[in-house]
Amino acid sequence: MKKSTLIKLVSLSLAILLLIWLILSGGLFESKETDDPLRAPSRASTVLPVQAMIIKKAPLTDELIAGGSVMADEQVDVSAEIAGQVIKIHFEEGSTVQEGELLVTINNADLFAQIDRNKHQIKLARESEQRQRQLLEKQGISQQTYDQVLTELSTLEAEAALLQAQLEKTLIRAPFTGQLGLRKISEGSYLSPGMPIVSLVSIQPVKLNFSVPERYAPYISIGHEVRFTVENNPGNFTASIYAIEPHIDSKTRSLPVRALYANSDKKIVPGSFARVTIPLVSRNETMQVKAEALIPEMSTHKVFVFRNGTAQPLNVITGLRTESAVEIVSGLQSGDTVITTGLLQMRPGMKVQLTAIN
Repeated sequence: MKKSTLIKLVSLSLAILLLIWLILSGGLFESKETDDPLRAPSRASTVLPVQAMIIKKAPLTDELIAGGSVMADEQVDVSAEIAGQVIKIHFEEGSTVQEGELLVTINNADLFAQIDRNKHQIKLARESEQRQRQLLEKQGISQQTYDQVLTELSTLEAEAALLQAQLEKTLIRAPFTGQLGLRKISEGSYLSPGMPIVSLVSIQPVKLNFSVPERYAPYISIGHEVRFTVENNPGNFTASIYAIEPHIDSKTRSLPVRALYANSDKKIVPGSFARVTIPLVSRNETMQVKAEALIPEMSTHKVFVFRNGTAQPLNVITGLRTESAVEIVSGLQSGDTVITTGLLQMRPGMKVQLTAIN
């Protein structure tokens, strides 16, 4: 073998060995990673963007949400007590009527005839009673004879009261002040006892019916104010509890409650579904954090606070808890900045950047 060929083979072998060593040691690729300024920084130098909140004292209220329904203060289907033909309708559908206002007249001609006859009979009976009393004073008749005449007069007067009561049943009146609905009869209709004529509803005020689970029963009392909303009106309304069932419903294990709302503008419609918010416990001034900022652990809770560009964990003791906030009894001070997002990636001492403070 020629000397030049041997030198080429030795040089090629050394080059191959050098290449293998560079690959195994990673030096070839390490230099490229180090020298490339566009590559992402290492994990240790990552800055996590987060949002936070500044702790300050504020009121905190624990509330219970319950479903309820709106009821009219009074509601009834006006009906007849006796059978008869309708001869006159005195109301208009949807109108407001006062208590005692005449709504319907049932045929009562026969009653007026009986009442007229009874008046004449009473007149004669009274004249007879006066004459018999004068005779009795002069001992012209016996006491028994006078008593029979007096009894006849009393019977006729009782009959007059009965006829008047029957006549009143033919004059159907509004039992209370309220708003009429749609009538279900026409003039000439024959009414049977109990047959509905028209609905009458009093909607000033309205009642709010709802129930609370039995464990919240100690928080409910007369005069307790609740808030509610209805689907057919965008407003928020406040009602006051005026009646509480004296026992827990054994089937639902809940306590029925009833509140009253003035409904002065008549915007709340009876029969509506209501979403009722019942305040249970209220704190005037307390430190609190958002519920999502709290990290539960085995026997305690912790939060991450922003300190000098890093996230630092602090153990806290919690108190009152609502759907969106948690009271902090100890562990935080007013003015602390508590991180509320990015908690799954958070590590003690990790560099963070505040993107928003809520």
